[in-house]
Amino acid sequence: MVEEGSRNNIILGGGLAGLSAAYHSGIPLYEALAKPGGTAASLDEQGFVFDLGIHVLQSKNVYFLELLDKLGVRLITHSRSGWIYSNNSYFPYPFQVNTSHLSFISRIRCIVGFLFSKGENGTSANYAEWILKNFGKGFADTFLTPYAKKFWGVSPETMTFDWTGNRVPRPNFFEVLKGAFKDQETKLGTHVVFQYPENRKQGFGAIAHAIAKNVHTIHYGMRATAIDPVSRTVFFNEGGEKASYKKLISTLPLPDLLSLLPDVPDNISQAIKSLKCNSIAVINIGVNTPSLSSKHWVHFPEPHISFFRISFPANFTDGLARPGTSTVQAEVSYLGKKPDPANLFNAVKEDLIRVGILSKDMEIVFEDIIFLPYGYVIYDHVREESVKRIHDYLRGIQIYPCGRYGTWEYLWSDQAVLSGKETVEQLSLDESSNNSSFD
Repeated sequence: MVEEGSRNNIILGGGLAGLSAAYHSGIPLYEALAKPGGTAASLDEQGFVFDLGIHVLQSKNVYFLELLDKLGVRLITHSRSGWIYSNNSYFPYPFQVNTSHLSFISRIRCIVGFLFSKGENGTSANYAEWILKNFGKGFADTFLTPYAKKFWGVSPETMTFDWTGNRVPRPNFFEVLKGAFKDQETKLGTHVVFQYPENRKQGFGAIAHAIAKNVHTIHYGMRATAIDPVSRTVFFNEGGEKASYKKLISTLPLPDLLSLLPDVPDNISQAIKSLKCNSIAVINIGVNTPSLSSKHWVHFPEPHISFFRISFPANFTDGLARPGTSTVQAEVSYLGKKPDPANLFNAVKEDLIRVGILSKDMEIVFEDIIFLPYGYVIYDHVREESVKRIHDYLRGIQIYPCGRYGTWEYLWSDQAVLSGKETVEQLSLDESSNNSSFD
């Protein structure tokens, strides 16, 4: 039973942002599940360790890296082995500098289109237009637009481009021209060098476990089922337990958080309904083969293949697969209704055979599907205004959202940790300001 005692600040959600907020403040944390990590947790079953979708680090943030070192998280550094599969062949990522596998006509279209592209960031009306202005129609048609539709689940015309940053790299013309005649592994794009926790039993979840060990109070198995913003009380597990608060830090997805509040104004309800994200099905497979691939991950832009990306978890660190076996993880994006698990697994297995990753005679010794209802936040044209309206409302009732789904942003793991820290600092500033008003 939660002690009610005096009213304190509390935190909802034990993902990286919530754990970070608790670590940097000492504020008690309430987590629905029996372990920390949220979507940055890892699963350990039958001797196989899988993350909830691919998770790696490429942070250069000094504070974050020093924090991991302080917490005892040792990292392994890898040089990226990222690939693309298209037109029945594998070639190095990124596509923009590796088109030698295409027909001569397609290569010319890519080169000419890129030559006359403007490389502009600030005048495009949407993501589709941004692609055309930065890369030209050849690259847009052969890879960037099909992959965007498959990854996000929506047309690029409906999206903004303010999330791109260095996620969609633009090479120079010489690199494009060279790549039209010879495949090349370059340092262009994200995760050229990346890190992964060395801990052999916890996968990427080692980071969450390390932070959790240094958090003063975590209440596990506490699923918030209602929030009364007037009495400032959170009810857990269908009202069986409750906790009062002065200020509430929430890392819950905004739609889930707002569903716990009564009498939400109509304009806020409309803003919540406008928020969009895709969902991700994560298909984990263990095979009785010691070395399935030396690659780290592969992107699949073509619509007839079910997954948009696969990765090989056993290549990130030793001990993530049973001796003599190896693993592959496929990610499938979807909107709306959850796919039928049996049909999805069969489709993924068939496609893995089709692209040469599995063979029909391989023995599958482990299989599992995880459905993540909140995948990647979709940056459409109403997101920014809607999020601001929601955040203003929540701050007005002393609720501070943070983390990927609290801020409704495409945050990487280090950014999620920093989001928790920054939210605590903002809360502290607000409390100091309120206290000083009574001096």
